Amino acid sequence: MSRFPHVFPVPYCAAFIALLAGCKGADTSPTPTVDVRVDHPGKTDASEATVPRTCLVDGRLGVAWQEDRTGAPGIFFNTSADNGATWLPGDVHINHADADAVAPDIACSGTYVYIVWEDERDGELKNHNIYAAVSTDGGQTFGETDVLLDGDVDGAAMSLGPRVVAVGDDVYVAWFDNRNGAYDIYLQASHDDGATWLPDAVRADSDPAGNAYSAWPSLAATKSGVIVAWEDSRGGASDIYASASTDGGQTFGNDVRLDTGDDSGATNSFEAHVAMESSTAVVTWYDERNGPRDIYLNTTTDVGATWTGSTAPTQVDSDGPGASDALHPSIALNSGKAYIAWQDDRSGGYDIYERTYDTAAGTFASPEVRLDTDANGESQSYYPQIAVDGRNVFVDWQDYRNDKDNVGFDDLFYNYSGDGGKNWNQSDLRINSNEQGSSYAIAASAGIVGGSFVAAWSDGREGTADIYSASRTLGDESVYVAPPAATK
Repeated sequence: MSRFPHVFPVPYCAAFIALLAGCKGADTSPTPTVDVRVDHPGKTDASEATVPRTCLVDGRLGVAWQEDRTGAPGIFFNTSADNGATWLPGDVHINHADADAVAPDIACSGTYVYIVWEDERDGELKNHNIYAAVSTDGGQTFGETDVLLDGDVDGAAMSLGPRVVAVGDDVYVAWFDNRNGAYDIYLQASHDDGATWLPDAVRADSDPAGNAYSAWPSLAATKSGVIVAWEDSRGGASDIYASASTDGGQTFGNDVRLDTGDDSGATNSFEAHVAMESSTAVVTWYDERNGPRDIYLNTTTDVGATWTGSTAPTQVDSDGPGASDALHPSIALNSGKAYIAWQDDRSGGYDIYERTYDTAAGTFASPEVRLDTDANGESQSYYPQIAVDGRNVFVDWQDYRNDKDNVGFDDLFYNYSGDGGKNWNQSDLRINSNEQGSSYAIAASAGIVGGSFVAAWSDGREGTADIYSASRTLGDESVYVAPPAATK
């Protein structure tokens, strides 16, 4: 037997390089994935970019965010034509006035982009008003003037928490507003792609104006109508109310309390979220009626004329009333299925759970599934966000499993189902590609494009908050590769 190793000719080495670790020149190190920075004020800037909001506009990804690069907080926007792999080199500065502009929200329909925010430009009291900007060309340009939606030209009242949805050429914006004393819920609407709006904002809560604190609206719309849900303290503690309009937001019927089953105002219910499909809508929230919080839902199949939980809403988490603390639900509705994700501490620390509700049957299509796959309750997982595209269901969250020094550094993780929530990936997958647990990654906004997801978030890896994005095929995980050690 020869004492010399067998040597393949060069062509054979090239052909089998991936299989033969001993073939000289083979590189078996993993290829790192790359997160892409979205905001472009300069790599050495000291500004803070936060609150990213995403949507799909004419096949492209759009992101709006809040940033103080000019010395005062302003609203910025950028687009990507390749699912977040690259972004335009110049961001669009949306708000035109030299005044604080914060808390953006975004909606897209066709080639139209609608961005709304809180703005301090009116009056000397530094009250916030609600403004909107509209783009007709996919976000390349916006109107030369911003649109005041709450009608408060003198800035005499405070308007907060704007939310926007768009369906075809219909655009709806809701917020809460203290023009009458205590905060009420208001809505504006356009039915010509944002070219014109209703003469006056319309009030959605139907108790006496300014009588009680009504705040933090969530809204959803289809061509059948628009539904707004919110927190309301008219009974004492916070309850969940909803109101619907079937005439394009011009009028609303009497609002309806959704967290029924206990006395009005007896316990607190917070964080209403509504999703809508045709004439069906589902509202979720978290509720203190059982001591530790539980997740509840209420459903309508006739655009809010009646609600199925008129006697008592449906508890989503199935570990028994008040058995553990369940918070921050997120909901998506598709093909008659409501997908609900939340954080839950039944095992000690908070984990992420999902459960699917069949709106036609009025029953749960599946038991809840734990989506974070580290040890039960071992670390904290917070603030899930859910998105659905056909049979693909995607949930992301903030996860502190790598925060070994307990300094508040998290990573973003996700899990997904390719069969409408029946089965989920056996392990969760990391989204951000920098070193694990080395900075914060928060306030993610994500969606599904075909078989891939695109996420944008506020990221502290460069010292101050910047907006980063990542696009991955569902099932792919980020790969971090440490730089080579410095040689002496």
